[in-house]
Amino acid sequence: MNERYEFLSPLAEGGLGTVFKARDRQLGREVAIKRIRADQAGNVGTSVDALIREAGHQSVLQHPNIVAVHEAGVDDEGGFIVMELVPGETLEDVLSRGALNVADFDALVRQALAGLEAAHAAGIIHHDLKPENLMLTRLPAGGVQVKLLDFGLATTVQEGGDHQNTLHGSVYFMAPEQFERAGVDVRTDLYALGCVFYYALTRQHPFDGETKPQVVVAHRYHRVASLAALRPDLAANLVHWVEWLINRQPADRPASAAAALHAYETGAWA
Repeated sequence: MNERYEFLSPLAEGGLGTVFKARDRQLGREVAIKRIRADQAGNVGTSVDALIREAGHQSVLQHPNIVAVHEAGVDDEGGFIVMELVPGETLEDVLSRGALNVADFDALVRQALAGLEAAHAAGIIHHDLKPENLMLTRLPAGGVQVKLLDFGLATTVQEGGDHQNTLHGSVYFMAPEQFERAGVDVRTDLYALGCVFYYALTRQHPFDGETKPQVVVAHRYHRVASLAALRPDLAANLVHWVEWLINRQPADRPASAAAALHAYETGAWA
């Protein structure tokens, strides 16, 4: 692998390894490489299997709002995934400077839901949607492009959601059914994305607490801070739409990403 790729710098650290910026000597382009090394993973075989499964899930998703996978495999140093290098910043980094403006929020909603719709159409549930897993790229002609990242916790609809996997996401963006080890489906991702949208508008988590257990309780008992109170300038239909996504019961949320996007575009949120 090192004969083809020149590792340039680390981009992000994860629980199992590191994402690097690298140069593909063969094609003359920069890429991102996610690598698991033997000294980083407690169970190397399981970690490599998980990485290859992640690559398999992501490689079938050819969509402009999902980061593309070029290659995956195992070498003497462990497992790796080679992906497109997405310029820009994560949504978390962008929000560290303030809530999104109207245009950027509109782009976030439309493109994140479009990417999620493509994943769900392929039978894949992300399970870990959060601001760190959404990349925003400023386009030369104006506006932003949004891409979904990191399908490391993804499962297929046929698997019915891996309850063990679902407990490893970010507690602030996890749906109540994940904590309760109940049925997990596409509406679980929509809840997480609704929490992301709320956070993008307010820079506050809809379900919060001083400790992680308190956050879990807030999710389970639907103790949510009023979006209208935090952003009285927002249109009532937008407030109601975001609240629709984060309803306590899955049956009370949109049935699909396509339904959520249609409601956003038309104002018919319920």
